[in-house]
Amino acid sequence: MSEEKQVFEILDEVKSLGEIITRCIEKGEMDNKLVANWTFDTLQLVGKIGKLVEEVEERLDLLEEEVEKKKF
Repeated sequence: MSEEKQVFEILDEVKSLGEIITRCIEKGEMDNKLVANWTFDTLQLVGKIGKLVEEVEERLDLLEEEVEKKKF
């Protein structure tokens, strides 16, 4: 899967989670279990973003190496 597609999937998940949280707050349906679940979901999203950043950094490193090889 391309990094661009992964980014958009993560953004969709963030938007969805935000909408769920907003609806629950508006209805007054918040409790500790919901907050714990939202926190866990948020941590999972951060983990996905971290993995994606690592992949992008690795590709940039490879590109830099290729550019250096071509200079010589």
